[in-house]
Amino acid sequence: MNLNAFRIGLNWPALRPAPTNPFALDGGQLDYYRQVLETVKSRGMSTFVTLFHFCLPHWLAELGGWNNPRTIEEFGLYGETVARELGDLVDFWLTLNEPLVYIYQGFINGIWPPGYRKNYLRGFQGIRALLNGHARAYAAIKGQIPHAQISFTVHWRPFVARDRFSPLDHLTRYARDQVFNHVFLMAIESGELNFPFPISAEKQIKLISGTVPGLKGAMDFLALNYFTREICEFVYSWPLDIFGAQSQLVPLETTGLGWEIYPEGLYYLLTEDVAPYRYDREGELRPIFIAENGMGMRFPAHISSGDWSLDDEQRVRYLISHLVALHQAIGDGANVKGYLHWSLIDNFEWSDGLESRFGLVRVAYPDQGRALRKSAGVYAEIAGANRIDSEYLQLVRTMSWL
Repeated sequence: MNLNAFRIGLNWPALRPAPTNPFALDGGQLDYYRQVLETVKSRGMSTFVTLFHFCLPHWLAELGGWNNPRTIEEFGLYGETVARELGDLVDFWLTLNEPLVYIYQGFINGIWPPGYRKNYLRGFQGIRALLNGHARAYAAIKGQIPHAQISFTVHWRPFVARDRFSPLDHLTRYARDQVFNHVFLMAIESGELNFPFPISAEKQIKLISGTVPGLKGAMDFLALNYFTREICEFVYSWPLDIFGAQSQLVPLETTGLGWEIYPEGLYYLLTEDVAPYRYDREGELRPIFIAENGMGMRFPAHISSGDWSLDDEQRVRYLISHLVALHQAIGDGANVKGYLHWSLIDNFEWSDGLESRFGLVRVAYPDQGRALRKSAGVYAEIAGANRIDSEYLQLVRTMSWL
């Protein structure tokens, strides 16, 4: 497919299935990942390795997960050991994948472990714990590999007020944008966790705000995940919830998961939204990588034979339109150094199971058969030529913003 970069997430529970003293990771699992990464590197590809992609060792979950300081300590030792054992094969490190998605789904939406619903205090405590974990892992990896390139991925979602004339809808939009998109990045930039007003006025929130040791500037590049936008609206309720709700209004074309296709959001993300984080502590432009971008369809997990989903024309249009937005952003000064499509193959999508399919390559789960979708061929052509042919550009000419 002419690709020159590969991203993988390590399975923390498999590497650390039980506590040991002294600290150790499973040797067989380390050998497996070394074989994978050596194979990738032998093909001349750059490697992106994620330490935490939502998988938490069960025994740590039983102790309270990220809200137990033991997890933060373990995460630092985990990062240090992986860096020592596999660091020669890693080009870019990602400590955490989408920490605010993890917090939202596990503490607010309640559909991922630990399964809390609208427990904002525990969720905000979890944000601080994840920041501590990132800082600990960042320092641990740097201790092993001083010139390592380390960051985390932020899932960026542009929020839009349903009624642009409603101050309350704009309050909801502001609260969601500040916490979901900015709070983690702002904390790393400043070294302090701060929440927007009026959240910051709460006594219990003040107790978890403030300096996080070792956090300031612990981000060598920006790793952005972008898929769609979200229209939100204020909801009248008691007690008051300024985060409101996601609106049922969906004016744009949607994917099989009901997500709007909004490529201009990627352009504005790269040219405007991340402006506060563009420069590092030395005043140098941070490299930007799109760590995830793609669209999902729904097909049952039990089907295998046939040509289902192979002619994924909508994914082709999604891919082209977002690459055009990316190209325009680069032309307007965005320091983008790489793009990783989500995902190479169909995969387990957490609470959505196996039905949500993001892959350029189709997986028939019953027999594990692989098949290239149309989008895979298009992407291979683009990657090989490092350009988009005019025939593909015609697919997105009708987009008014281009």
